[in-house]
Amino acid sequence: MRVLYMSHRYHTNQNTIMKGWVENNHEICFLSQYAGRIEDYTYVRPVVVGYSAFFQFIYYIYVNILFRKDPYAMDMRLKYGIPPIFKARKLIKEFKPDVAILRERSIYTICLNAICRSLHIPTILYNLSPVWDKPKKMDLAHKIVWKLTPKYRMTPSKLVGVDFAGLVKDEYGYFAPFLMEARVEPEKKKYFKDGRINVFCIGKYQKIKNHFMTVQVIEELLDKYDLHLTIAGEVSSDFHREYYAALKKYIEEHQLQNNVTLLQNLNKEQVFAQYEQADVYVIPSTQEAATITVIEAMAFSIPAICGSDNGTASYIDEGNNGYVFEDNDKEDYKKKLEMIVCDRGNIPKMGRAGYQTVLNNYQFKNYYDVVEEIIGKM
Repeated sequence: MRVLYMSHRYHTNQNTIMKGWVENNHEICFLSQYAGRIEDYTYVRPVVVGYSAFFQFIYYIYVNILFRKDPYAMDMRLKYGIPPIFKARKLIKEFKPDVAILRERSIYTICLNAICRSLHIPTILYNLSPVWDKPKKMDLAHKIVWKLTPKYRMTPSKLVGVDFAGLVKDEYGYFAPFLMEARVEPEKKKYFKDGRINVFCIGKYQKIKNHFMTVQVIEELLDKYDLHLTIAGEVSSDFHREYYAALKKYIEEHQLQNNVTLLQNLNKEQVFAQYEQADVYVIPSTQEAATITVIEAMAFSIPAICGSDNGTASYIDEGNNGYVFEDNDKEDYKKKLEMIVCDRGNIPKMGRAGYQTVLNNYQFKNYYDVVEEIIGKM
């Protein structure tokens, strides 16, 4: 099969999917709008298509003049970016894909979807909106967008959190899970480096990642447990640097330097090295559409904890391979972490369960079967 992907950028969490396609003798072409700062091109090197000259002019004014103090101003390109039409059409026509998987409902996707339709190429939408969600909006604007983007879609999120109450299933939405290679078998995992329980957290240095809350939870548990927290995050903007400096100042003022370590801009190998030394993984962020790090941690035989405002919270089997705490609730967060660290025997037991979860549910076949099912429906 010849598969075309289009996304705003090539994210490292695509690696296992790309590896699966390549190792099963499929051909892949990955088109990206821009290149990220930290990416791994082991299996596929994306073609950066970029934006039209008109949009680049608008984007410059928006980001550098009108909203220069907004840390999220750059995100407008994700929804409103316009591709260079002729360049994109040429690339798609030359590759001749059997199916195109297009990221997000955006102007960029609308344009590429129109190109694919004109070339009689079936398309699938890929986004992070869960299969089970609140009822769709039925206003005219939304109906137009749905009409102009692929009818069928797949997502790595079943639902946000773990509570199905009030949610309805998208009849054209399919759960295609994140994939993860098993990394460290439970029998080979070394726990409690330096005699402590080591907690690991990944997330850009920004408010929604709840780093301050995580540091405070660790601080409050230090009277009862010997803990060390390592936070690894991206620092690539002035907003990140400002947040990082404030977090570092808090740690110093509260004399937590021996219990909290902050790391910046790690590559994948460096992140893996941190997982190998960790005993528990936490991802406490709010407004987390979906994060692969939950099962990334399990692949290293360590339990995971995340907040309920997370599109991959359902990957956690509570009490078995981790816990889910109420969004932004520090006390519940502390309670769930303590339920693991109160008995060191919990950690290898839950780590083993997490490793098995990865083997059973998050391999290439789990993803490929969904793609084939959608193609069959189309």
